[in-house]
Amino acid sequence: MAKSLGQIHNVNSTFSGLLSANMRYNVDLPGQLTSQLQRMVRAGTFQKLVGIDITVDPSSVTPGNGVQVSGRIKYLVPTRGRCEAFRSAFRSVAEAMKTQGVSMRDNQYYDFKAPLNDLPAQNTFENGATLNGTTPLALVSSVAGASIFGVHNDNVQPIGTATSRPLFSAGFDTLLQGAGGTDFVLNDTQPYAGNHMFASEEFEEIPFVAAFNPAAIANTSDTVAFSWRPDPALYVAIMCGQLQIELDDVVYTGPTTPGSVDINISMQIAGWKSIMGSPDKKPRKKKKVPWSQAQLRNFANRK
Repeated sequence: MAKSLGQIHNVNSTFSGLLSANMRYNVDLPGQLTSQLQRMVRAGTFQKLVGIDITVDPSSVTPGNGVQVSGRIKYLVPTRGRCEAFRSAFRSVAEAMKTQGVSMRDNQYYDFKAPLNDLPAQNTFENGATLNGTTPLALVSSVAGASIFGVHNDNVQPIGTATSRPLFSAGFDTLLQGAGGTDFVLNDTQPYAGNHMFASEEFEEIPFVAAFNPAAIANTSDTVAFSWRPDPALYVAIMCGQLQIELDDVVYTGPTTPGSVDINISMQIAGWKSIMGSPDKKPRKKKKVPWSQAQLRNFANRK
């Protein structure tokens, strides 16, 4: 039997202004889906991303101008350590609320959520979590006490930190080599932290380029749109549904002073799945209860 097709949700955003390099724009997929569907889509999930489209066009202020932008789409994929870090932060906030007589469950509008990082962005991250009332929590933060991954990693031990000494031994002394045998590994580098509960703070990135040149600049209008799709049978898991658009370069062309630019972003989501459950919890299996003798006789005698 053929598998039934699922619904794809389209999330649209517009990044506007007199843009320049190093500007950022946060994309909060759970927040936008909650507004779109009019029901709570929790941030304690990973979103199944199946497509991204980006176009640019100058605003009506300077319609004769063209623009080219390049940048990166930053996100995090869910790993065992990252998900546990998010769950730990969730429990900490819930306990802190309880000391003040507040429960998350009583307010249907509340959802524990945090942005990718604490770097300044062009838009405001709405309904962000905090523990002290002033410093916002972030998955990766420059503030040690507000970094969800950082606080978690400080509590994860042991973590390999060897960088200066050889990581791989030369082994036994032999008749041919004597003392100080052959080093079988060159350029020793520690490949990973050595603990699967470590939450890596390194972002995954998708680079993009988009451009628009009107006919006033060239003989014909020229548009370069960015379109990204994974394999039709696959998706990219976006942890907590949080992405960040970071601009690396913005080039204006045209006869007049550059005006504002609209970057139109469309993301296609094929669903989401919770990360709040314990990965070690085994699914409950229904036990088969043996039939009684009376049930066996009734089954054998039925017509």
